[in-house]
Amino acid sequence: MRRIPVLAAVLLIVPLTSGNRAFGRGSSSHFGVKSLKGIGAVRVVVEDLDDDAKALGLDEQTIQTDAELKLRLAGMRVLSDAEWIVALGQPYLYLRVTATGGAAAYEVALCQNARLGRNGDLAAGVITWSQLSADSNPTAAGVRNGIKDLVDTFLNDWLSVNPKK
Repeated sequence: MRRIPVLAAVLLIVPLTSGNRAFGRGSSSHFGVKSLKGIGAVRVVVEDLDDDAKALGLDEQTIQTDAELKLRLAGMRVLSDAEWIVALGQPYLYLRVTATGGAAAYEVALCQNARLGRNGDLAAGVITWSQLSADSNPTAAGVRNGIKDLVDTFLNDWLSVNPKK
């Protein structure tokens, strides 16, 4: 399983304090935020949760509902699978939670199709914006709130390049 070594590396590098979100990697790059310009709708995709995340009481549907509600409240349309297939750029908000050894890491990323600069070929599902955070001694409520915070950060960046009219 690829996810556990990645989480283990994050947990070894980042000092976690009990019960606190202690790690955040933002898309403070100009390109990450710029890549959100013109996006008016996204599909929400939640990666299948691992057994440790499920043992915390988390489930994919609740995480997806939390994210979709935040998006709609901010004025972003949430695409059905059928709408997404024909959407320009096929943007989707990807949510991932990995839990192991009494810690949890979670990520929110915006993925979309992009053209490669060197040859113009289309690359599908390119991450153009992302945020990652982690908790030690996680709870279901804490992880859900952490994911909501990351979705808020996404929405703030999105609104900075797509102001409401």
